[in-house]
Amino acid sequence: MNAVIYGFTVSVLIIAIAANELTCRNGNQDCHRIINKQAISATKDAASSFLSPGISPDTPRNKGNYDLSQSERTLHTSKTSSHRKTERRESASHDATSRFPDIKTYRHKRDIGSGNVVITQHFNDKFITPGEDISLQCTATADRPPRFIWERDGVGISLNTDSRYTVGQVMSPSGMEVVSHLNISRTRVNDGGLYSCIAIEGDSSSTHEARVDIYGPPYIRNLPPIKVQSGEPLRLRCPYYGYPISKLEWEHRGKKIISTSFPQHTRYKRTYYTNTRKRRKRQIFEQSEDGVLNIPKVVKEENGDIYTCIVYSPSGELARRAFGIQVVEAPELDELRVGSGLKEGQIVQITCNIISGDPPIYFSWLKDGMKIPASLKITERSAELFSVLIIKRVSLEHCGKYTCIATNHVGKVNKTTDLYINVAPKWMEEPSNTSLLLGQRGVVFCNANGYPIPQIHWMKRDATLGIWRPVLDLAGGGVMSYPNGTLIIEVVSLSDEGVYACNVENGVGDALNKNLWISVNKPVHFESVGSNLTTKIGLPVTITCRPLGDNPIRVKWSLDGKAIDFTSSRLTISETITHNGVKSVININYVEGRDGGTYECRASNPYGVAAYNVHLTILEPPTPPLDLQVDSVTSNSAKLSWRDTISTHVQYYTVQYTTTDFVMWDTAKNINITRQDNDARQSIELRDLQPATNYRVRVSSGNQVDLSPYTQPIHFTTQQEAPSSTPLGVQVQSTENPGELIIAWLPPPRESHNGPLQGYHIKAIPRISGESGPNDTQTKMVKVISRKGKQETTLGGLLKNTRYAVSVSAFNSAGNGPFSLPVYQTTREGAPEQSPSGVECRGVSSSSLRISWQPITSHGASLLGYTVYYSTEDGTWQNVTSPHTELYIQALSKYTNYSVKVAGFSNYGLGPFCYPIICTTLQDVPGPPSPIKVLVSSPTSLLISWKRPEQPNGEITHYTVYVKPVSSTSPPQSYRVEPSQETSRQLTFPLPGLSTARQYEVFVRAHTTAGEGMPSNRVHASLSSKVVPGVASLGGPISVGVGNSLLLACQCVGTPPPRTVWYHKHNIITHHPRFTRNHDDSLLINNIDQSLSGNYTCLAKNLYGSDSVTYEVSVLPTPEPPIMRVTPHKNALNLQWELPRRIGKSQKISYNLTWKEGNGSWQDAWSNKVTSLQSLQEYTLQGLKCGTKYSLRMTAANSVGSSQPTYVDATTLGGVPISPTSTEWFWSNASHVYIQLSGWDDNGCEITKFEVDYREYGSKVWRKADNRIPQLEQQWNHYVGSSILNQPNSFVIADLTAAQWYQIRITAENSAGISISIYNYATTTLQGESIGPPSEYFDINMLVIICSSILLMICSLTCVYILVKRHSHHQLTEYRNSLTADCKSEHVNTTTTPQPPADVNNRVYSTPVHLNADSKHELYEISPYAQFAIGFRTFGHVDNQEVPSRIHMPGNSKSRYDSETSFQMRSESEESDCVSRTTTLKSVPRKACRVPHHR
Repeated sequence: MNAVIYGFTVSVLIIAIAANELTCRNGNQDCHRIINKQAISATKDAASSFLSPGISPDTPRNKGNYDLSQSERTLHTSKTSSHRKTERRESASHDATSRFPDIKTYRHKRDIGSGNVVITQHFNDKFITPGEDISLQCTATADRPPRFIWERDGVGISLNTDSRYTVGQVMSPSGMEVVSHLNISRTRVNDGGLYSCIAIEGDSSSTHEARVDIYGPPYIRNLPPIKVQSGEPLRLRCPYYGYPISKLEWEHRGKKIISTSFPQHTRYKRTYYTNTRKRRKRQIFEQSEDGVLNIPKVVKEENGDIYTCIVYSPSGELARRAFGIQVVEAPELDELRVGSGLKEGQIVQITCNIISGDPPIYFSWLKDGMKIPASLKITERSAELFSVLIIKRVSLEHCGKYTCIATNHVGKVNKTTDLYINVAPKWMEEPSNTSLLLGQRGVVFCNANGYPIPQIHWMKRDATLGIWRPVLDLAGGGVMSYPNGTLIIEVVSLSDEGVYACNVENGVGDALNKNLWISVNKPVHFESVGSNLTTKIGLPVTITCRPLGDNPIRVKWSLDGKAIDFTSSRLTISETITHNGVKSVININYVEGRDGGTYECRASNPYGVAAYNVHLTILEPPTPPLDLQVDSVTSNSAKLSWRDTISTHVQYYTVQYTTTDFVMWDTAKNINITRQDNDARQSIELRDLQPATNYRVRVSSGNQVDLSPYTQPIHFTTQQEAPSSTPLGVQVQSTENPGELIIAWLPPPRESHNGPLQGYHIKAIPRISGESGPNDTQTKMVKVISRKGKQETTLGGLLKNTRYAVSVSAFNSAGNGPFSLPVYQTTREGAPEQSPSGVECRGVSSSSLRISWQPITSHGASLLGYTVYYSTEDGTWQNVTSPHTELYIQALSKYTNYSVKVAGFSNYGLGPFCYPIICTTLQDVPGPPSPIKVLVSSPTSLLISWKRPEQPNGEITHYTVYVKPVSSTSPPQSYRVEPSQETSRQLTFPLPGLSTARQYEVFVRAHTTAGEGMPSNRVHASLSSKVVPGVASLGGPISVGVGNSLLLACQCVGTPPPRTVWYHKHNIITHHPRFTRNHDDSLLINNIDQSLSGNYTCLAKNLYGSDSVTYEVSVLPTPEPPIMRVTPHKNALNLQWELPRRIGKSQKISYNLTWKEGNGSWQDAWSNKVTSLQSLQEYTLQGLKCGTKYSLRMTAANSVGSSQPTYVDATTLGGVPISPTSTEWFWSNASHVYIQLSGWDDNGCEITKFEVDYREYGSKVWRKADNRIPQLEQQWNHYVGSSILNQPNSFVIADLTAAQWYQIRITAENSAGISISIYNYATTTLQGESIGPPSEYFDINMLVIICSSILLMICSLTCVYILVKRHSHHQLTEYRNSLTADCKSEHVNTTTTPQPPADVNNRVYSTPVHLNADSKHELYEISPYAQFAIGFRTFGHVDNQEVPSRIHMPGNSKSRYDSETSFQMRSESEESDCVSRTTTLKSVPRKACRVPHHR
């Protein structure tokens, strides 16, 4: 019965698969791989679960790929194909191992090229009993995380297989591997079999397999019939389960063909018997491991054969299953049939017939290897054994290769044929009449298509004989005809013009023929490129141009690239048309110098452009010489040179020169020289010149015609020499400042200057032990202060208390003069320059300190000793001197912080202090607590209160309270009280458990680490049943800062509890916004000020008496703002301020000083604000910029708060650099300009940077110059750091043009600002000679013309102004009268209507100004006691234009605005000033007359 059910189920599966297969079209592989899931679900326990991979009948074409879960196996399917010349066949292997293949062999086929997937961990063979749970696990790694597929006996396992099966995969903790597991719960016997885990990544895969055997009877899973292609091998594996299995056999047609025995013991590895072979009609059966049956080749005759698998258990149980085989043949095609001799428009059929092959067979068609486009409108008709393509109207587009493809379950074949039809030629590019250019390359197109490919021939009609001849025969070379019909003439000639014919034929239909005319056009051209003409000024000349070519020809003339103006009567032009072109002629009646040059005749026609040049040379008088320059200059001679004129022959030259610019050229000296023909440059040497004198010179050339104009004059100055004498009367004196000398001297004699003096060199050499110190030599360069009189300078930064030898020398642009004899002087001694280092301070006792420091080395000062300053926090500085580096200070306060600082001193004064350090004296026993108060709090207890000792002399560790009866002689009892119990500035301690009606003595001692202090006053108290009221709080003076809160305690005792009353200055405190009475009878004073200072009394009273406590409250104010005075210096500001006057108890006052530069940010003057600076009344702010404005801000602070800041603005000494007014600090040669930077006065602030820009005279572009020379020995203030004086004092501009004027812009910058100056200076000639100014001095005639033009313009403007004034005089008179009337009427209104306060401050301005109450820019104010009239006109306002609303004043509902204002204001004693109701665009409109000023 089970066999019948299984057979029926397999039949249903085959029918479902076949039905699904019929829905697929040819070539659709995805369709072949889809399995009807409903059919699989219906047979999952009967057949589908037993199918091996790839045995499904609907996937016959994929060899080795027979998995039911095809959707998961598509990515890694292996395909094999066999190819032939005209037929391609694809067949698949349908053996038993296709369904249940040997895992190793099958997976080897799947894993071709899968080298990057590796299974690193896997499961092994398992033997279990039914009901157990099992877990199989595999781990794999790849380039990317792989995915897993699990199979049992070749059938994929999914969630639909069984609810007991669970499949999952996760990433390993390392993130490099993927772990997959298969869990089976409550196993059954049918769960046994061969399990495989397959890791897949892309096209790569890797497989591991192992058996899971479950104890139970043997059983074999069912399989549907197996399809295999004829001639292919077959492998069958028996899908059995159950355990143990002793033997496996295969039967065929009732005969046993293979038998395999298995070992009985499960602990041993399986062993296999040797394969047996049995031949049956050419069929050999091969046994493999695990009982796999191998059939090398399956033939058609074996279709329907049955193979039976039998398995045995050791107990004798067996199971058997029969498997059917279906042998299918691949299709075979006949040759494709297509008609012959087809023509365009006919009906064409292409037939594809099947010769052999098992159905079903599917057909598909290709054209030229591609799918047939729908645009070809080809119809396909297919039947079971043939397919036909139908083309109803064939055309040239249908031609090509057609391929028929036939496919069944096991193979695919194809056949190909060609389809061609005869098509008559048709024009693709029909030729037309064409024009070609003479001498150019000519191309004519003629193209047609058809089948066979048409032939194209070119013919030309012979005009002489009247016959057609092939073009290639007529041309004789240079003509080509391409297969596509294109005709190319390499060089077109006139003979190529004529009638041509293009003939096209291919033997089908009528030939094509088209006649066309090819014309040859001639572009314009000339027979030569140009010519030269020569003439003299005043003679006529004719210029001719003859362009050749086809008309129309246009001619344009130009002279040196510019169009010729023929409007002048001197020039005429005429044109004449010739048989081969045009003739154009220019006639010049008389030639002028401007007519010379190159004339261009530019001709053009529609086919080209050409030009013809005529160079006209005009003879005229010579031009001035070129490039006149001074080659060399000495103190008494100068050599000049120039180049010849280019245009005209020169015979001689005339040279004129004069000694001063104020001498006319008529009185200048003339020298005539003959031209030297062999010299490229003409030259002359001027002798007997005066040294250090300015000269100007000019040259003209002459020939037999005339003398040329003179050149522009050039200027030069004879050379100077270095001064030959030393400065006179050198004097050296020391100043009040240490390390500074003042030097004074007189200039050398005038006759020894040898040129203008530029400055002096001062050299100071120290003399130490009779020897000079060259490394300490100081030099300074000083420019001349005045041409005559005494010179002096100050040399600072020298060694202190050192003898110097000082010498002075003068210099000019030629060099330095000799130094004077040295004058000796000693610099003044100074204070020590260093502060002591390594300062240490420690307490020696409770009243003494030990201070030590490292000695300082003093250069230039004789150290006398050291001064030690010390001070308490609130005290003043006290000082002690010592010649040693250690000092003991006695009689100090106990356990007190002291600030200590040390400085060295000499005869000059104190040196710098070290940074203050803090040290503390040692602790001592404290003084007695004071005061102390004992109150009876109950009949058996006392309440003791006391304050800290006034002299704690250390840190209080605890208090001891001593109590004993007065009558007792025993030692008192002691009680320890911690200082942390202190509240409200006092301590309280209750003493309970005492005896009533006894008198007790109480006193208190304080303790420090040094020991127990003195006892307090001894107080007696008697206990009784009557408790008198008492106040335990201890009063006394209390200081509090203004604005703070103060809590006054009033702790009371007594029975019954007393009532308390607070008094302030003997007045009962009731309700007050700043007083708050608390529940504990304390008084809280908020936001206290001076008015709340004074005595506060708390009175406690009951039936038995009263007691009180009084507080003396003093309010401490914040300090007053300090009053600063600032003394400016070059790089520092010295500040002095006064201490604020003290109010009440003296307090520590500290100061905070901040400063900023201009609009910069505020900076702290000293960083440690905790350092006590209360005694510091002077401070110097160092390191500032010279000549710079600074803002200073200082506040004073105490324990209460900070004062209001005090602001002071101050500017350090110095200013921007002062530039020299002349070029005496400049020197040049032919390629460099040297600038002596020492000519710039630093104005008290060291120059930090020089920037030099230059440009050629007349140019607009500045170029930045770089200094191109090494550092010079002469330096400014070598001893001054971070200054431009450390830089070379000369600047050199290099790579300049010889004999060229330049504008030089020099920017000097220091901390005070920037100074920019521009100078005109010139380089010399290559011979070192100076040149003249860039242009001649102003001509007096030009001055007259300019002055006359200015006077004429002024007269014209005056006349226009008078006319306008006369025209508007009448209107202005009426306007003033109307204003006067309006003012009088408005005056009445102002007396009755209150004027807004804003109007009182209104003013009348003559310029547009916004008026407001804070304006400080009023120009003037109209006095109410003056009478005058003012007339003016405002600008920038259009008539009747509204004033912007943003300046509208309240209360002015009607405002009048005029573009012209002319008013008259009168003021009398009883009338108000009348303000103009009109303003400029930005002024306030008038509202009413002003109220008079009352003084």
